[in-house]
Amino acid sequence: MIIQIEHNSPVPIYEQLILEIERMIKSGALKENDSLPSIRQLAAQLDVAINTVARAYQELERRGVIISNGRKGTFVKHTRTTESNMRDFKEMIIELIKQGLDKKEIEQTFNNSINQIFN
Repeated sequence: MIIQIEHNSPVPIYEQLILEIERMIKSGALKENDSLPSIRQLAAQLDVAINTVARAYQELERRGVIISNGRKGTFVKHTRTTESNMRDFKEMIIELIKQGLDKKEIEQTFNNSINQIFN
């Protein structure tokens, strides 16, 4: 795993680490359950302070992107993809059709739910 940061960037290094790891997950370069380097290893590799990497990992864990398992290491957490969300959404629509709702009723139900959420 190659993480690149710019030491001269105005963006703090810990934020660069967060963005880079999130980008690698979204691109598929890092997948669910992939192991990340230890804090010490990554700090040495990037020539940055251990606390900088620790801060990035803590924020990624807070966001639910990674999970730390003590001495076992730090791993990419399961993330739902847009594709799997769309598959679930389609399955819900099919279930509503099986229950006898037509397209207009499904659209109305969807719109009511959206309005409740965003209002």
